[in-house]
Amino acid sequence: MRNRTRLLTAAAATMLMTTLGGISTTPAYAATPTCNETVRKYSASGERMFIPVQYSTLSPTCLMKRGNNNNAVKYLQEVIRGYGYKIAVDGDFGPATESALIGLQRRLGISADGVYGPQTRDAICWPLYYEPHACWWYDE
Repeated sequence: MRNRTRLLTAAAATMLMTTLGGISTTPAYAATPTCNETVRKYSASGERMFIPVQYSTLSPTCLMKRGNNNNAVKYLQEVIRGYGYKIAVDGDFGPATESALIGLQRRLGISADGVYGPQTRDAICWPLYYEPHACWWYDE
């Protein structure tokens, strides 16, 4: 009986903490939309570059991770190749892309989790629209 009471008390405490926000099992980026296309965007400093976005909103605040398969992933793969990583440019965010992205994130000195998001977007030097051999950092 005492063990059952402890179990119920622990379960109730866990539910309360989860409800109040004390414990979260959902990643912080879970609500962020997936990047699914690449468009030409202007940075705050006026530079024109292609950048991954969530197409319906044109928001560059989006994610890409293993399992995604779209044009935004294909462009990210092209950019990663520009940093010297030998990966296929096929639009499939698989283990090779994830591994290359982790390597690039380490090289850029940011959190190396293999997920493309705002931190990675801001650390990558994106090719300029009018001069593909030059690049600029995205600044909203």
